[in-house]
Amino acid sequence: MSANNFIEQFEASGSHFEVGFAIGKQFTSQIQRAIESYEFFQQELLPYHRTAEGQARYRGFLEINRTRYPDYIAEIEGLAQGAGRPFEEMFLLNLRGEYREFFYQLNAPGCTDCAVVTDNVALIGHNEDGDPEFADNLYLVHIKIEGKPAFTALSYPGFLCGNAFGFNSHGICFSINNVRPLNERPGLGRHFVARSLFEATSLNDATERVTVTGQASGFNYNIGSLSERRVVCVEVAPDAHAIQEVQGCYFHANHYQELDRVKQVIGPSSRARVEKCTAILQNNSPVDATDVLELLGNRANKDYPIYRKATASDPAVTLCTALFDLDSRCLQIYTDHPTQAPDKVIEFPMKITGE
Repeated sequence: MSANNFIEQFEASGSHFEVGFAIGKQFTSQIQRAIESYEFFQQELLPYHRTAEGQARYRGFLEINRTRYPDYIAEIEGLAQGAGRPFEEMFLLNLRGEYREFFYQLNAPGCTDCAVVTDNVALIGHNEDGDPEFADNLYLVHIKIEGKPAFTALSYPGFLCGNAFGFNSHGICFSINNVRPLNERPGLGRHFVARSLFEATSLNDATERVTVTGQASGFNYNIGSLSERRVVCVEVAPDAHAIQEVQGCYFHANHYQELDRVKQVIGPSSRARVEKCTAILQNNSPVDATDVLELLGNRANKDYPIYRKATASDPAVTLCTALFDLDSRCLQIYTDHPTQAPDKVIEFPMKITGE
């Protein structure tokens, strides 16, 4: 997110298809721009998709995810029609993680989280790190689907809501980190699994949703419950998961820390960020929001900083920084460096329906 920019916001309601269509129509230019400039998608994923092997893989993914998540397939159909893009493109875009690890992409980007739960604070801090192609293309959506909890989400153009961060009207908030298990078989797409978090009614319901069996890949989910005043860190792999209750301070980047036996790719940036944070925690563990933001804004490692800015060694950028405060029930989104430009912030109250 550029220093002087803001994040466009949009409200939509209706059926899954209608919400998808409204988002696609509203953000057509962002979706078109992002897809056309997304090098991995244009240069590797689409050419592979046009092969016989790619077509067979696509059909396998589509059958599995349409069976489990027909509502979210309808959302993608709506997105595609609203934006004037082929459904195949939009479906593939929502499987970029599954395909990227299939292609063994060493420099895949990923985010950074720092959660703190003590008697005094309950916080989830998150750097939304991604490909430079998505800078200035993100948007915030406020969604109400018939019979489902209302939710607010930071969204990427063409993606299902849920692969970044957000919260719903049952007081469930979460942020997500990329992890990189190696698995070749088709399965449930992690964007579809993450989308289901917005329907969670409790922390237990949320963890059950993200640990569903049959996944092709996985995420690290950092999930908070306002009413329970709890935060859990959940690591998910195709055949395993681990749930860690946050007590004190917990940091996560883009490789498995609890599921360390899972075959995975550990990129140099993720390793460096974890090493830097481990050193910080040993000397002066974060105890409040200011400390969390300072950690997420750390640039001490010039090659692989925690707050990222597309270097030769690390092509990812920090697009924005989020801070969930479970006690004040507030989400703050910093569209620039969180401590050097603290005035560039958007605030949202997190309200629980019925309270």
